[in-house]
Amino acid sequence: MEEEKLIVLAKNNEEAKNELYKKYKYIEDILIRKYSNIAISLNIDINELVSEASFAFSDAINSYQNDKNAKLSTFISLCIDRRLQKLIKKYSSEKAKVLNNTYSLDYNYNEDGLTLKDLISDDSMNDPLNKLAEEQEYNELLLKIKGILSESEYEVFKLYSNGFDYQTIALITNKNSKQIDNTIQRLKHKIRDILGN
Repeated sequence: MEEEKLIVLAKNNEEAKNELYKKYKYIEDILIRKYSNIAISLNIDINELVSEASFAFSDAINSYQNDKNAKLSTFISLCIDRRLQKLIKKYSSEKAKVLNNTYSLDYNYNEDGLTLKDLISDDSMNDPLNKLAEEQEYNELLLKIKGILSESEYEVFKLYSNGFDYQTIALITNKNSKQIDNTIQRLKHKIRDILGN
């Protein structure tokens, strides 16, 4: 049967919809693979990714219009990709809420390989007054860092210092990897200047 007829039938006929699904399932598989690493890093169950992709596939078939000069395969790809990106953003924004209140003490901020923990700690960790002073120093340092970074640099700083890779940060912030790389290099220089002072 011609694809155009299948598309018309698929809106009300499960068999026709299944035929289109078999024909274009490879698109769903490719996009699920594309987002699987990011999903794992955000603790998204792969089954949820598959489910969202299937819903998007079905929506694409139901809302596709032949007269829009777009191939069905392109439209399906676009619908699935958008739905998976929306899912990733949802989870990353939830994770970002948690990350807003946490910072990595183990990230190296200077050439000596010293972490924030190294810079603001000493051997007298058992003394509660020293512990309080360290926390204040750490919070002051974070305020200084926040003060010299732009809003977008600070967002990248929080994500990067909590272990997100360039590609994930790019996806979360809607930027490309090169922009993220440039931002990270810029903020590293700014933080080194603070630590140097």
